[in-house]
Formats: sequence, C-alpha cells, structure tokens
Amino acid sequence: MNHLGIGGQLIQEGLKRCRDLGYGIVLLIGHPTYYPKFGFKPARNFGLELKQFKVSDEVFMVCELIAGELDRIKGELIYPKSFFS
Repeated sequence: MNHLGIGGQLIQEGLKRCRDLGYGIVLLIGHPTYYPKFGFKPARNFGLELKQFKVSDEVFMVCELIAGELDRIKGELIYPKSFFS
C-alpha cells in the first residue's frame, strides 16, 4: 500500500489541524528526505535541542506553522517519562 499518497495526506491534515489549533511549530524525529517536502527543517539550526537520546541533526526536525515562531521559541524538547514506558 505504499506510494498512494495517503501518508502525505495524513501529514498535511495533521499540520493543518495543528495550525488551526494555534500551535506555532511541530517537532518530529523522522526520515531526512521525506519530511522536508512538508516544510520540515533541521531543528538544531533554530536553537532547538534534543538531549534525552542521541539522534542525528538531520532527523530531528521542525516545521514552522506560524511565521516568526522559530525566532521566538528556543530550548530543549523533553519527552515525558510516560513516553519511555
């Protein structure tokens, strides 16, 4: 069932819903050649960090949903303990 565009449609709808809810950015760990076509860029280039576990710069990505949010938001993404259970 690959290459039908369903995954891309789900990503676009998810980003739209996040934008509609007022979220300024979306962070993810994902495939470095797939997500950039949806506007994702390396997060560390914008002063965002992930230190809880090692991931390469190219897979830790951010998508700016509201213009200017990446100028305003800096810091470390910290997953809650429940994520690891």
